[in-house]
Amino acid sequence: MRTIYCVSALVLSACSSLAAAEEPSGWALHGFGDISVRNDYVTPRGLVVTTRGAAVQVLDGLVAVAPNGIAFHAGTWLDINPGYSRKDGNITAINEFDFFVGVSGNIAKNLEAGVEYSQFISGQPSVAFQDERNIEFSLKYKDASKDRPFSLNPYAKFFWAFKSKSSTVVTGKAGKTFDIELGAVPTYATPSFTLSAPTWITVGPKTYWGLGPYKDGNFGVFTTGLKASTPIRFVKGGARASVYAFGQYYHLINDNLVRAKAILNSGDDKRDQLVFGAGINIGF
Repeated sequence: MRTIYCVSALVLSACSSLAAAEEPSGWALHGFGDISVRNDYVTPRGLVVTTRGAAVQVLDGLVAVAPNGIAFHAGTWLDINPGYSRKDGNITAINEFDFFVGVSGNIAKNLEAGVEYSQFISGQPSVAFQDERNIEFSLKYKDASKDRPFSLNPYAKFFWAFKSKSSTVVTGKAGKTFDIELGAVPTYATPSFTLSAPTWITVGPKTYWGLGPYKDGNFGVFTTGLKASTPIRFVKGGARASVYAFGQYYHLINDNLVRAKAILNSGDDKRDQLVFGAGINIGF
């Protein structure tokens, strides 16, 4: 349930930056793909979707860059839970399929603004959630420089769940609600190795997380982690590829996220969750 776009944001950002740096005389087209395997699936909003059977996640898409640097992107995302548990209500290993379209571009030096429409589609139609339609607005400050390997990369995202009959965090308001993600991706990058620490916290109206007597504050989840990646050297030509490994720690601040975790995972109500995994991404 509910897509996770941490990898997506990084891939799209990389493609957009590469295209802008080339300064093409006309339109440029880039593609991206990412396949990862991880122990659990947790969304950016802190919903612990699966804790059994691991998760295989597949991302792919295209980026078309205009001569002025404006980037238009579209893609799909798939989550597969190969060891799914019927005890948790799952009836198939295909947990979720999403698609998204968006546009981004610089509005000032080092400052990128973007907007993206996404639709979350359940792979468990009889027991999970109905289609969720969302729009996410983003601001990203990219302070990376050729002169120094370290950058902070702060950002803010406004996630608007504008139309749905299901809550994106299970226990909250269904549609016409929002949350805000505030974070940074401190990064140390060299030509042969990149280390980053994706970190963010989410806030929103109490009803986004829970309704009625279950309202519990405006904070959702705090998370931080480490991701290490290195390029694959045998890839030649215009294509590029890299492999990566990561660990991400989540602390469920809001009691409703703990409730949702227990609902989806056979009563597991631990407030802390560690996700680790590895993957490969490619682009051209």
